[in-house]
Amino acid sequence: MENLLLFIETKDKEPKKASLEMLGEARRLKAAGRYKVHAVVMGGISEDAKKKALPYVDILVNIIDPVLDHYTPEGFALALAGYAKEINPQVVLASATQLGRDFLPRVAVLLGSGVASDVTGIRWSEDPITFARPIYGGRVLSEISFTGYPAVVTVRPNTFAGEEPGTENGEYLERQAGIAPEQLKTRVIKTEESGKGKVNLIEADVIVAGGRGLKSAENFRVLEDLANTIGAAVGAARSVVDAKWRDQEDQVGKSGKTVSPKLYIAVGISGAIHHTMGMDTSKLVLAVNTDPNAMIFGYADYGIVGDFAQVVPAMTGEFKKRLGR
Repeated sequence: MENLLLFIETKDKEPKKASLEMLGEARRLKAAGRYKVHAVVMGGISEDAKKKALPYVDILVNIIDPVLDHYTPEGFALALAGYAKEINPQVVLASATQLGRDFLPRVAVLLGSGVASDVTGIRWSEDPITFARPIYGGRVLSEISFTGYPAVVTVRPNTFAGEEPGTENGEYLERQAGIAPEQLKTRVIKTEESGKGKVNLIEADVIVAGGRGLKSAENFRVLEDLANTIGAAVGAARSVVDAKWRDQEDQVGKSGKTVSPKLYIAVGISGAIHHTMGMDTSKLVLAVNTDPNAMIFGYADYGIVGDFAQVVPAMTGEFKKRLGR
């Protein structure tokens, strides 16, 4: 039986939603007898989260080395690669979040292996295993396989369906990575949390995004009202961020965040490729635009040709009525 190594990303010692999705996939593979599942967390995990995670894995390893108290790409890469060298996994798996994209390629370098980034599908039963990722703004799916292992892979959030936990708990271990501070080239002086209380854009199930068609920063209040009503995150096109209407952390696209929600509502967005590259794997896309020839309609499952100032408030009002808000 091969080993599968899963990195669990946490916030405030709780697994992030994207990591919980991967735990479900690992549980499915474990139940099929294909893999022995090792999961690694860094910097601590709450007792409640530990109890939730253990039924999904064979071994849960908490690496609590002091140099991991604050995230640095070198520290996390050295810790995960060090454990991988001990167990020799066939696949090292992490979410394609900003953190995962940052340090997993470094893990691949340390292991002397290849990396597949932003994967949206995995065919585990094939030999070799085949990984799919979108390219050219989602117009083409590229298939990747490895001639040697371990394969280092980051998976786009919302790729895996949930899976019920098992009835037996895995083993829990605590260990230190043995990383000397002088091995790290990065030193964290202070951290500031931005967007506190906001729905995480990368992990959001529903996103309402706006473009230059909204005409002003103030008009984003219309989108925020809709987002608050349906529990969505608010995203933005690059042109909006360049105009200083929204913060960089809200940007969706090639130079922003890559998202894969169940529903993506694009309002006043033209649909240029640098934007669609960041949302092309959305499960369902609804576009609102005054231009019937806007490129975004080529990506949309449903389209509304109309003025956002009339369409979006009408949508919000209907949602409030149906949701009793």
